[in-house]
Amino acid sequence: MLMHIDMDAFFASVEQQINPALRGKPVIVGSRDNKYHTVVAAASYEAKAYGIKSGMSSYEALKVCPHAEFVACDSAKYTYVSREIFELLHDYSPCVEHSTIDEFDLRIAGLEPIFGSFLDLGKLIKKRIREAFGLNCSVGIAPTWILAKLGTKIRKPDGLILINDANLDTIIKGLPIEKICGIGPALTAHLQGLGVFSCDQLKTTPQEILIDNFGQSTGHWLYQVLRTDLSRSDLVFKVGPYTQNLEPKSIGHSYTLPRETRDKNVIYAWLRMLSEMVAERARKSHFTGRTVAIWISSKNDSSNRQKTYSIPTNDGWEIFVRSRAILGQKKGIIPVVKALGVSLSGLISDCALPLLTEQKKREALLSAMDRVNARYGDWTLSPAVLNLINPR
Repeated sequence: MLMHIDMDAFFASVEQQINPALRGKPVIVGSRDNKYHTVVAAASYEAKAYGIKSGMSSYEALKVCPHAEFVACDSAKYTYVSREIFELLHDYSPCVEHSTIDEFDLRIAGLEPIFGSFLDLGKLIKKRIREAFGLNCSVGIAPTWILAKLGTKIRKPDGLILINDANLDTIIKGLPIEKICGIGPALTAHLQGLGVFSCDQLKTTPQEILIDNFGQSTGHWLYQVLRTDLSRSDLVFKVGPYTQNLEPKSIGHSYTLPRETRDKNVIYAWLRMLSEMVAERARKSHFTGRTVAIWISSKNDSSNRQKTYSIPTNDGWEIFVRSRAILGQKKGIIPVVKALGVSLSGLISDCALPLLTEQKKREALLSAMDRVNARYGDWTLSPAVLNLINPR
């Protein structure tokens, strides 16, 4: 079984916890510090009640709710809290992964003798996170990752749900197909053209019809996505077997932008931040990696690109240079981006000593930066370019 944890209104909730004066009030977290010339990066549930949502212009949001409290996005705070939650979750499972900055995945099969039932474990983790950070989260438990994530979406906020063979059909009856992670607007429209509007309708659609209309890969995925068997590896959590000696196959981070953009400076700034986050985790785990991969998603498309290099690295600048080159492979054309991810794989234990003087200087600099950030908080020291997305 797998557990998916989705923090509720994460950015806004962190701001409310840090500043008690914001609690119970509609809060807008802007992607920049200019109150009227930014977009909504996140909104508290009090703000969402007015119809405010991520991606809306702050000007429009403040017209809808002029008394909303405005706070500039501070990614350092959210990254720090996210990592602290990540460490806390290791008290309950050795198999934990970041899904995004505010989502986490745990393998929990076999833990019943220690923590009781899966629902008991979910309640315990929710309570622990609330006590430690003052934050609420929604928890979905299911045999596959897709179903666990679906559970958090339909039980927000502060929800807890177990999905299994016994209740699956009841839960998905009448549920819109777009609630399923991976079914976007284009796929939704195509399915609706076939008369498939709800999850229960999708589950009863013959596999042959789905394959005929969507091709072998997508058609089979649509057929399996609402089933509880583990025959499709992309429907399950990919952290490997239940073991204390688990080593990661890759290290990655992703982020969903407030709105689609083709602005090269904004995309490069986020690419740099994600590269630094990946590099810091790699150094902390004493790994370097040869393969850099990027994931790009927009409203109508998504793609993965990667390249393997002869020299491994765990330097954020080098990962950024490589990921930027991969991004611009198609004749230098910058794609439209809504979500972006960077990962490092082909991991090697980092035991080689630097030989060249410049290498020694660079490793000493990175080591010093890691020590400062470990002592005074993440992103105390960071590349100046990140000010584009983390205004101070």
